[in-house]
Amino acid sequence: MTARTRARRWGALAVEAAGSLLLVLALFWLFIMFLYALFPSGTPLKELMESRSNLPARDAAGRRPEAALNSLLRDVRFRRGNSVAWGEAREGMLLYSQDAVQTFDWSGATIAFAPSDSLLVGSNSLVMVTRLNEKVEAGPRSYRIQVDGELRGTLSGSTKVRMELAAAGHLARIVPGAARFRVTPYGDNCANLAVYAGEARVEGKGRVVRVPAYYGVQLKKGVAVGPALPLPPAPLIKDEKLLYRYRLLPPRVRFTWSGGDGEFHFQLSKEPGFKRPVLERNCTSPELVAGKLEAGIYYWRVSRIEQGREGAFSRVGSCRLLQLLKPPELTVGFPPERVAAGTFRLTGSTEPGSRVFVNGVEVAEEPPGEFAHQLLLRPGVNLIRVEAIDQAGNASYTSRVVYGK
Repeated sequence: MTARTRARRWGALAVEAAGSLLLVLALFWLFIMFLYALFPSGTPLKELMESRSNLPARDAAGRRPEAALNSLLRDVRFRRGNSVAWGEAREGMLLYSQDAVQTFDWSGATIAFAPSDSLLVGSNSLVMVTRLNEKVEAGPRSYRIQVDGELRGTLSGSTKVRMELAAAGHLARIVPGAARFRVTPYGDNCANLAVYAGEARVEGKGRVVRVPAYYGVQLKKGVAVGPALPLPPAPLIKDEKLLYRYRLLPPRVRFTWSGGDGEFHFQLSKEPGFKRPVLERNCTSPELVAGKLEAGIYYWRVSRIEQGREGAFSRVGSCRLLQLLKPPELTVGFPPERVAAGTFRLTGSTEPGSRVFVNGVEVAEEPPGEFAHQLLLRPGVNLIRVEAIDQAGNASYTSRVVYGK
């Protein structure tokens, strides 16, 4: 084979490879265009990856971002205002006017408008954010929040954000200033608005109902807004520092509070901010028993609910589950191997809270961690056996044979 023939063959192979590559790229481009035509909605990858601290001034369509979606819990979806398709939400993504957020069972998300102005969306809820003065560049930003489900709001005293809530056919305006409020569903086409700080004013059928702090009002579609009623007081927890020790299987933990029978909202979390509760439940008695909790420190609180109006939470209590696998240390002051028969004061020490038994008889602690017991030594052989059992069930043993003279 001559050099010219080899060159022609290599040239033909190169042309064939280039043509195949161009064909693959063309097919891939056509496939992407097909997907874009089939699913017109979407969030640019650049937008999904940007953090809230680096918000762009406007997007490609000239819209200004209004908030960021943070602290996502489990299944959270979003929908752009110019689309009908829902997509999976991402931490730090931007929200624009008329965007919607939806949560499902045991899910939640935080919509942050500013460092101190945010909304916490509860589970099985739908929230849509609309900018009312979108064309106004200066002054405070005004928003209408349409709520179908559970929503908690915290607004600072700054003049940057104004907010009104649309729920169950009614409109509630939050008075400018620091405010904390909550919207909860209450049956079909009905919701409750509770104000914990600040003030809200609900409009309906030619009148305005004022809802001050620690008051609530019921919102029902097609029904005039009734007067604001006081929120139930916060329960008092009976033991703010619970401590459970166990050896192998975690114990059942009992949380109790005052208030008698009624409806209560209980929360248990591994962090004091309760952003991601490990247990959240409504109960009808002033106690809750939880099992199968892992070792560690937990925080808990509870609120009271009356006719859908939820009062403020109680003080935060703590609960520590401590797994102990090491037997307690045990020190005993035994008599010498040969001693005169009669009484002998046996003393010793162990871990505070442990139960001590001397020859099967339980000995009281005095002071904690120390014990003493009067022994009766008979002539001849005396077996002294001491056992210490800590609160987790771990046990330590020691014994000695003493000859009484």
